[in-house]
Amino acid sequence: RPAAPRRIEGESLGIQTTARAVLVADNASGAVLYAKHDQASQPIASITKLMTALVFLDHNPGWETKVTVTAADQRDGGIVYLNQGETVTVRDLFHLMLVASANEAAAALARSTGLENFVAAMNQKAAELGMNQSQFTDETGLSAGNIASPRDLVTLAGAAFSQPDLARAVTTSQYLFTVGSSGRRRLAVSTDQLLQSFINTGPYRITGAKTGHLDEAGYTLVVTVQKDNGPTVTLVLLGAASQPDRWQEAKGLVDWVFGHYRWPDES
Repeated sequence: RPAAPRRIEGESLGIQTTARAVLVADNASGAVLYAKHDQASQPIASITKLMTALVFLDHNPGWETKVTVTAADQRDGGIVYLNQGETVTVRDLFHLMLVASANEAAAALARSTGLENFVAAMNQKAAELGMNQSQFTDETGLSAGNIASPRDLVTLAGAAFSQPDLARAVTTSQYLFTVGSSGRRRLAVSTDQLLQSFINTGPYRITGAKTGHLDEAGYTLVVTVQKDNGPTVTLVLLGAASQPDRWQEAKGLVDWVFGHYRWPDES
């Protein structure tokens, strides 16, 4: 593994966070750059959908496969983009799940694979990845039983964002799709406001991200940020107190880490 980044200024201990559990890790070396309860398992909310996406990609029936949304796919919570009886492609479902965090899309996408026990496949995938502090109970993240530690979510992000289709989807700020043969077009908007922030503009670039929120989970986030096409870090925040807190704490931590560490290939 490459050498870890070196701490260059020893006084600052990082920033205060409302988030209950936090981890910032260097992607290349795996070095922990900032941690707070990083091995404590917590509800992760819609970050769950990254695992749903990985299992789906193992069993993709074909991007142009048509799927009709059923009553069983409908969920309470979040913005609803698809109603019962509406037909879209698997590609649309994948993007609606990852861009807009649509729960009915996640349910329909899981069903499209034909897997009898999708959740069992999620837990099997977690075990294969070595995510020993994780448990999955549904494919949407609406269940507070979907839990993981920040340490495990860095692992999940590494696996998920290395898949080009997945990485492209989670860094898309809006997605236009057509429902059935009606020609009716709808626009899905990303849940990730960081895509419009300074950590996704010059020298920084977001290469992967997923948000979540549940009463039991608070506001959650995993995001991978690259600086100057070089050093890359993955940040996990679980249990932030509010949506503004989540965004501010993420931006503050990214800024702090890149300001207080020097990477081996930086002069």
